[in-house]
Amino acid sequence: MPFSLVGAHPMDETPQPGLGTRLRMARTRLDLTQEQVAHAVGFVPTVYGRIERGDMLPSVPKLRELCVVLGVSADQLLALPPPSRPNDQEPAEEELETQPALRRLAMLVRALPPARFRLFRVALQTLLEPPEEEKTSEP
Repeated sequence: MPFSLVGAHPMDETPQPGLGTRLRMARTRLDLTQEQVAHAVGFVPTVYGRIERGDMLPSVPKLRELCVVLGVSADQLLALPPPSRPNDQEPAEEELETQPALRRLAMLVRALPPARFRLFRVALQTLLEPPEEEKTSEP
């Protein structure tokens, strides 16, 4: 039986560049490095690089983690047709444009050390407070 590395499995003779290409597109859209994605899902960076090149396939659990980190569905990564949705459930165009930026911000915040995370939380709470003039004008 062939060997296995950290949730990725060697492939047969058939290269699979499609999955790797879609992974690379999702990663670069979020302005992430291969190393950042690899560490986020528990891969050694060289293994993740082999997956992007189509030399290896991730295991199903690792594929799911990649979907979460990169903010894409498994259907998209596997090039499956999108499920049909009623027109009233279509996401707003502005929502689609902000999602990559929000995912990138969330990933950066998750990577903060605890002391910096507390500082970030305090700064965010301060930004979300109403300005002083609004506080004093309340009845």
